[in-house]
Amino acid sequence: MDDQSGRTRQKGSGIFALGRRLWDTAAAASLPVLVLAAVLWLAPTAVTLPVPTLPADTQVFDRSGHLIALLYQNQNRLPIAGDQIPAVMQNAIVAVEDDTFWVEPTVDPVGILRAAVVDLVHRQILQGGSTLTQQLAKNLYLSNRRTLGRKLKELLLAVKLSTVYSKRQILTMYLNDVYFGEGAWGVEAASETYFGHPAQDLTLPQAALLAGLVSAPSYYDPLVHPNAARLRRNLVLKTMANLHYLTPAQARAAAQAPLELNPKGPIATEAPYFVAYVQSQLPHLAPEVARTLYTGGWRITTTLSATAQRAADQAVANWAPPTHLVDGVPEPEVALVALDPKTGAIEAMVGGDDYALTTLNRATDAARPPGSAMKFFLYTTVINDGYPTASVKVSAPVRFPNGHGGYYVPHNFGDVYNGPLTIRRAIALSDNIVALKWMQTVTPAAMIRMAHAMGITSPLADNLTTALGSSSVTPLEMARGVATLANGGFRVDPYAISQIANAQGQVVYTGAAHRVRVLSPQVAYIVTNLFSAPLLNPKGTAHDLEAIIHRPAAAKTGTSSQQRDAWLVGYTPDLAAAVWVGNDNDTPLGLTGDLGAGPIWAHFLAGALAGVPPTGFPVPPNIVTRRVCVRTGLLANGCCTAVREVFIRGHTPRQVSPGCGLGGGGTNGAAPPTPSPIIPPPTFGGGWLPPWLRQWL
Repeated sequence: MDDQSGRTRQKGSGIFALGRRLWDTAAAASLPVLVLAAVLWLAPTAVTLPVPTLPADTQVFDRSGHLIALLYQNQNRLPIAGDQIPAVMQNAIVAVEDDTFWVEPTVDPVGILRAAVVDLVHRQILQGGSTLTQQLAKNLYLSNRRTLGRKLKELLLAVKLSTVYSKRQILTMYLNDVYFGEGAWGVEAASETYFGHPAQDLTLPQAALLAGLVSAPSYYDPLVHPNAARLRRNLVLKTMANLHYLTPAQARAAAQAPLELNPKGPIATEAPYFVAYVQSQLPHLAPEVARTLYTGGWRITTTLSATAQRAADQAVANWAPPTHLVDGVPEPEVALVALDPKTGAIEAMVGGDDYALTTLNRATDAARPPGSAMKFFLYTTVINDGYPTASVKVSAPVRFPNGHGGYYVPHNFGDVYNGPLTIRRAIALSDNIVALKWMQTVTPAAMIRMAHAMGITSPLADNLTTALGSSSVTPLEMARGVATLANGGFRVDPYAISQIANAQGQVVYTGAAHRVRVLSPQVAYIVTNLFSAPLLNPKGTAHDLEAIIHRPAAAKTGTSSQQRDAWLVGYTPDLAAAVWVGNDNDTPLGLTGDLGAGPIWAHFLAGALAGVPPTGFPVPPNIVTRRVCVRTGLLANGCCTAVREVFIRGHTPRQVSPGCGLGGGGTNGAAPPTPSPIIPPPTFGGGWLPPWLRQWL
């Protein structure tokens, strides 16, 4: 009995001690709470509230308004207006995070007292007791440290927020600020990340899923823990029904819905080489945008065509040579750039095989020898200088003084000699010997001036081999250069940004086409017509590509020394495109331009222009046609093998060919070029030229 009574007294004393402790705690807490209430009543007038600022992503769009990239540093956030947040999202977040938000005061005194009791008992900050407004105050202005001082600041700032902003504004700021996991800050970024569409399109089940993430984004991440996310979503739906935001039937129906997650997962950058190029242009186009690029919430509209870029990606993926890793980088590499020849707007860009492995943009930053693709500028010079289109030079063994007492001896691919060739046939066969004879005729300096006038910016060597592409250029330069021919004689400035607006929608920069006439329409048309020959001539170096693009086009293959670089440069009236394939380490590729780059170029144009009706190049005035003999280039005499050729009026042949089968590279009535010597092949194997250059030529 005594033992039992002792145990009873001991138990009773324990209950008494616990009650006394709670009483003492409550009494101890009452004074701080009273003081806190007084402070919260008086403080708002004395507190200066910093203007809420949220770092916002810069959004990059293609020309049709499709989002292709988000640029940010640490927080992927896309602030939106309150009227873009559907009611189901607002109701879901209130139901699960602060169910009395619409009717309660800014701070919850009951919650604060409850949290204070727990915190004082344990002598540390364990509970927050935070309303939604308090959470916003903490997120905007304070750290996550759990201290009484920080908590007091949170309360003061929350009260101040409520005196400056309405409940609706506070909820909008909260939903733009809070973290939803997967790097997504704010409801817009979260909706795009998890569902692939804007927040304004959120359904009830999707809104409930997002609302459930806020308390523990990692634990409820639907991309990692779909079952936990589904249970949490359904709890949010049940809570919404209990609070009469939904009927029980609506909650049950939504709970049966699949998660409907975005199969692509978090937003990925499309056209990464192009987006990087856009960023590189900002410092000199819009310096303020460049300085705040990752936090300023800018909206950058670019010139990128989704159709063209998709065609570029597919052409590279399907038709580029197989790769293997060399020092962690795929080899061979590839570059493609295409622009609208009328404006210079860049519509597609591929700078390498895999941006994740190598960020070097070979379309804009890697200059390489273009081989015979440089003949575009040589023959433009020839036609611009007034030589008739059908002028003939002979493809035969020849040597040129090298200025050092020796000779430069050129060769054609395969060491073949093609005999008398008009300009058209020389282009079709990519005859190097005839090209060098024309280079000697018009002079390297004149061709270099022409190339620079048409858009080449890289330095070009003042020697004969520049006609064969021995000086390095970038694919963007080549596309720009031939765009001058495609558009009828205007040099264009390539540009990638059409407009930049700030977060408030005010336009701060506008890009536009800039064109300068450098050729007559007649010269541009004649050269374009000539460079259709590689595609249309059955023996043309790009003839196998014509059936793929199947529309009027001009094109030229290019292969550098020892087949290190493979090029295909060409254009239609709608697109000018350059493709390069090669190894970054400059080792031989082992492919010609037709085989290495040609399929990519042709399939790209076919895909990019699939919905565009084929059109020919406009014929300017003063273009005439004449029948000429193939071997002499002179007017047909009725018995020779003749073809119809195009000329600029006043630059037609004046003589009738003397007879069938007779040779002669007549001047056709134009100013006579200096004849190149024709001599037997030299026996000294090329004189001063190194072996790699002899193989190239």
